[in-house]
Amino acid sequence: MIKRFLFVILLALFSQSQALHAAKGPDEIVRGTIDAIMNAIENDEKIKSGDLQHTLKFVEEKVAPRFDFPRMTRLAVGRPWRQASPEQKAELLDQFRKLMVRSYASAFTKFRGIVVEVQPLRPSEKEGEAFVRSLIRLPGGVQPISVDYDMQFVEGEWKVFDIQIDGASLIINYRNIFGQEIDTNGLDGLIDSLKVKNASR
Repeated sequence: MIKRFLFVILLALFSQSQALHAAKGPDEIVRGTIDAIMNAIENDEKIKSGDLQHTLKFVEEKVAPRFDFPRMTRLAVGRPWRQASPEQKAELLDQFRKLMVRSYASAFTKFRGIVVEVQPLRPSEKEGEAFVRSLIRLPGGVQPISVDYDMQFVEGEWKVFDIQIDGASLIINYRNIFGQEIDTNGLDGLIDSLKVKNASR
C-alpha cells in the first residue's frame, strides 16, 4: 500500500515536470504576445483609428489570457483580502481585471514606433516560476525602458502575475493605492472606487 502511494506521488510529480517542459516557455509566451500586439497596432485599421471597443475585444482575446488575475488581485489588495467576503473577493477580481484590461487597451495608441526586445530567459531558482526580461526602445533615442514579467506555471501554461517597469512593481504600486483607499473607506469603498474608474474609461 505504501509503495503504491509513493508510486502515485512520483507519477504526479513526473507528470507535472513533463507539463512544464512540454508547454511553451515563458519567454516564448511573452514574445508571441508582444508580436501579436505590435502586428495589430501596425496593421489593424480599427485599432489604428482608436476604436476602443475593438481594442478591448483584442486585449480580451489575445492579452488577458496571459495574466493570472486571481493572484494579481490577491497581491494587489494585500492583507485585507483575508477579511473579504466571497462576494467582495469576486467583485474585487472582476473590477481589477476590468481596470487592467481597460488601462492596457487605452494605452495602445502610445505603443506605435517602439521596439520591444525580449531578453534570453535565465533559469529560475523556483520550480514553476520565471522572470522574463524585456527592453522597450522608444523612438527619438530616448532612454530605453525595462519591462520585466514575473510568471508562474498555472492551469497548464505560463501566466504573468506581476510586471516591473524600470524595477518598480506594478502590483506593489496598486497595493499602496488600494491600501490608502481601504484604510479610508474599507473594501466596499475600494470596490466603489474601481467601479467609478472603470466606468470613466
